[in-house]
Amino acid sequence: MKAILFDFDGVIHDTFEFHRKKVKDFSGISLSKEDYRDMHKKNFYLNTPEEFKNVNWKGYGEFICNDISLLKIKKETREAILKLGEKSILFVVTSGEEKNVSDYLGNNGIINNFEEVLGRKASKSKVDKFKYIFEKYKLETSDCIFITDTLGDIMEANEIGLKTIAVDFGFHCRETLEEGKPYKIISSFGEIVSIIEKI
Repeated sequence: MKAILFDFDGVIHDTFEFHRKKVKDFSGISLSKEDYRDMHKKNFYLNTPEEFKNVNWKGYGEFICNDISLLKIKKETREAILKLGEKSILFVVTSGEEKNVSDYLGNNGIINNFEEVLGRKASKSKVDKFKYIFEKYKLETSDCIFITDTLGDIMEANEIGLKTIAVDFGFHCRETLEEGKPYKIISSFGEIVSIIEKI
């Protein structure tokens, strides 16, 4: 596999409760776990409840910047990323802020393993970010795989025929992920290495 594209939240780091709490602290709006999960069944920025329409997401990114950058990556995740980076170009494609994710990767000693981090600033559409990577790095969809934890991401990847591996330890459970028909659904980050090697 020439390139592996990773979602950040829920994949590289389980930030579900982190964000649910911080969004409440920032906006004053409280969401149930199910409501917050439902926001990620489509593109996050196009699927926000009415009360969230006026939330300043750039301001939110600045609000959580320090806290999210100090989160510690799991050993299994870090080791798998190092291993995958030996043979493939790695990217992060996220709905969050590029700076926050880059700071997190830097603080956890793996920023140099990623070619580029594409977040909200690049585009609110992951389809646009996928296309940017394909064009800039002269890649075909068949050269790449996208690893994510949400149905919304799978659906965006499906729009352009990008194969996905879904993880069921993030924002969405296996049953929800199955609706998007990903290539594989896995329950531990370490499984990614063996799956990639078989493709």
